[in-house]
Amino acid sequence: MKLLKISLVTLSCAFLMSCENPEGIENDIQIRDYSNIFSPLPSKSVYPNNNPYNDTKEQLGEFLFWDPILSGDQNTSCASCHHPDLGWADGRSFSIGSDGIGLGPARYGFEITAIHSPTIMNVAFTGTANNETSSDFVSGGYFWDLRENTLEDQALGPIKNPVEMLGYNISAQEIMAKIVARLQGIPKYVELFEQAFAVSNAINSANIVKALATFERKITSPNTRFDRFLSGEQTLFSQQEIIGLNTFIDGGCTRCHMGPMLSDNLLHVGEAIIGEDVVRTPTLRNISYTAPYMHDGSRARLIDAIADYENRGDIEVNIGDDDFREIEAFLKTLNTDDFYRGIPDTVPSGLTVGGDIH
Repeated sequence: MKLLKISLVTLSCAFLMSCENPEGIENDIQIRDYSNIFSPLPSKSVYPNNNPYNDTKEQLGEFLFWDPILSGDQNTSCASCHHPDLGWADGRSFSIGSDGIGLGPARYGFEITAIHSPTIMNVAFTGTANNETSSDFVSGGYFWDLRENTLEDQALGPIKNPVEMLGYNISAQEIMAKIVARLQGIPKYVELFEQAFAVSNAINSANIVKALATFERKITSPNTRFDRFLSGEQTLFSQQEIIGLNTFIDGGCTRCHMGPMLSDNLLHVGEAIIGEDVVRTPTLRNISYTAPYMHDGSRARLIDAIADYENRGDIEVNIGDDDFREIEAFLKTLNTDDFYRGIPDTVPSGLTVGGDIH
């Protein structure tokens, strides 16, 4: 058997004491105290002090998310690459942006991004550490290279990117002024912005991205079987899932995949899998909904993504095919069907909801 290898970050974890096994679990399957490694996902999103929550702002953000008015050619929306039917991603190895037609794997066009679109599910908790629920927590960083520190700043990036939403008929320097002018010409948007931000003349670049970020913080997937297991419902896990969890830890996966998001949200060089690229550790939550896997979408199946780590180099234990299947069984406990999937019937601009995705 080859060595399983994962990331370059070090994490000191004591692989902790066993607990009394719940009913139905064999005595030689060890249930541990996992609280120093993982914690349940918070049940509610935390909103930053400079962008507090209100219902109207969330509704406004949802309209803007689906409205192609934010794109240069008014044909592409945020939902073009982040759609609820595809786990708030797009199911593609590389996303097709500003000239694309269709949705997900069926989308076609020439403007192909250089990287796999991650899901926006649980972006409210990006960067969260174990048991971090304080009201002053601010999530971050964002994009595969962590170049933006806040969700608000992240929301602006695709709008100004010619491959993603901008296109080539308007410059990145001009687009936000153009979008503001478009929105100011639509009475419903004027009304929603003024209600959301409690000021007149509220349509500006800063408030556009604040509304988008507020909506995106709505899309969460707490209370998975793994969260309930961590909270004490240990009979929810099968023997295979407990073995997979322990193998996940003993194999070194928690050097990068820990905490409530199962991610350290740090940059790593992935030598064997992704060449010399340096990318952040992705979350593993709702992982069955977000295929294909890896930052380049190079692995179609979850089991293949797990097995890829077999040839990498800083792990102490030997792991074989059975271990991969057990790890996969554990990772599927991070799935839930209970996440927001709403799609508005119309958007205030009157344009096609989502853009050219139908």
